[in-house]
Amino acid sequence: MPDCPRIIPPAADGRDVVRSFVILELVFLAGFCLLLGFGYAKLAWATLLIPFQLLAWAAFSGSGFGVLAVFAGLIPLAGAEMMPHSYQQYVLLPGTLGILALLLCSRNLLPGTPLRPLPRVPQRGLLVAFSAWTVLSAANATLHGWSRPAVLENTLLVFEVMLLVYFAAAIPRSLSDVRSLILLTASSMAVVAISIPMLPLVVGGIGGKVVTTPFGETNLNIVACSLTTVAALALGLSTGARRVAERLLAAAVVLLCVVALVVTRSRGAWLGLGVAFLYLLARTRSAGLLCIGAGAGIVLVLSDLLRTMVAARAAATSVYDPAMHGRFMLWYFAWRVAKANWLFGVGMENFRYVKHFYGYPVPFQLARPFNAHSLYMELLADVGVVGTALFLWLGGSAIHSSWRAARSDAARDVGLGLSAGLIACSVHGLVESVMFNPGVFALLGLLVGLSVSLGRLVSIPATTTAIRSA
Repeated sequence: MPDCPRIIPPAADGRDVVRSFVILELVFLAGFCLLLGFGYAKLAWATLLIPFQLLAWAAFSGSGFGVLAVFAGLIPLAGAEMMPHSYQQYVLLPGTLGILALLLCSRNLLPGTPLRPLPRVPQRGLLVAFSAWTVLSAANATLHGWSRPAVLENTLLVFEVMLLVYFAAAIPRSLSDVRSLILLTASSMAVVAISIPMLPLVVGGIGGKVVTTPFGETNLNIVACSLTTVAALALGLSTGARRVAERLLAAAVVLLCVVALVVTRSRGAWLGLGVAFLYLLARTRSAGLLCIGAGAGIVLVLSDLLRTMVAARAAATSVYDPAMHGRFMLWYFAWRVAKANWLFGVGMENFRYVKHFYGYPVPFQLARPFNAHSLYMELLADVGVVGTALFLWLGGSAIHSSWRAARSDAARDVGLGLSAGLIACSVHGLVESVMFNPGVFALLGLLVGLSVSLGRLVSIPATTTAIRSA
């Protein structure tokens, strides 16, 4: 019998792709109109961005690193509320994790695909333990009648961020992968830094703490956490980078973030950046870094505007400062809540609600938005002593991994940058708690995962790393 000709389906050309994208956009446009008609404005605007997100995922659907790179480029914008909150909460973070999980599973499900499991991450036991403990904290809140929808949402957010830490720790296969993801994040944060001074202030003057974005309002203290973390990260990169282009990019990011920090007037962010600067100065003994610090001091002395702003904020920082007095009160009640629920806590980000059961003197409707205003006091109240210890263990191991990796010549810039960024964020956490914000929490998770990945890659022999990067 003559051989039957094989029928090969024609490959889709560019017009098919464009046609599919237009049809998809029309479907979501109809959803936009429907949601807008029912009054769900934020969710409606989020639907318009979904096709573009799907297009980005499709472009990198065969590469876990590519999907993670898209996420690294978008997450700083999410932290500053420069995309709809519902979009980052229901599409960006869970969608990215879903794609990465499917890529991991496809290695086992697709026939003929070689099995290449992700490398083991030593800290994955901590990720599982902290996630499980948040569930126990939520169960404790339910048993006491304190459960709210926000407890479930924030418990789910913890699961998502811990999964992100795992993927960020396991997916990079070379030091250049880690460096590329960091530079993408820093470049995106530069866009945020440029935009912040242009946004209208809700509370008047340059000292306002709330700005209006196209998708809502955000507190500048929250944005300042991302700014000071990435500024310290870029500063560390600039001290150790060998390539001139990377040094210039890192220096530009530092400059832009510092200018934006002036607008935020966040004392905690400046404290975090200052401690990170001293860490880098002690670690590198860099004459250039010392000159940068001296130059910044001279500019501060010579600029009437900056000198007046710093003097005003320094004079306001006392026990009589309303902001500090409010923090002291919140810390006191966070301690009371934590002392009464020392083992399991009251549920993730549930201190806002529970503090009134322990005598918080401000009416509930006025004080409901206030968390503990300290990352560590918030954790003690929310997840108890064990949960706080697990979280600190995870963060401390990430700082140690990047700190130790900085001893290697090949990873010196990345190690210094990641350790400095995490130190700045940790110090800022003394006076602010931003884990309720999906964008900022996910940014922190990304940097923790990259620090763990860096420690894993540096421990691999150089020949093996070179083969993997090739």
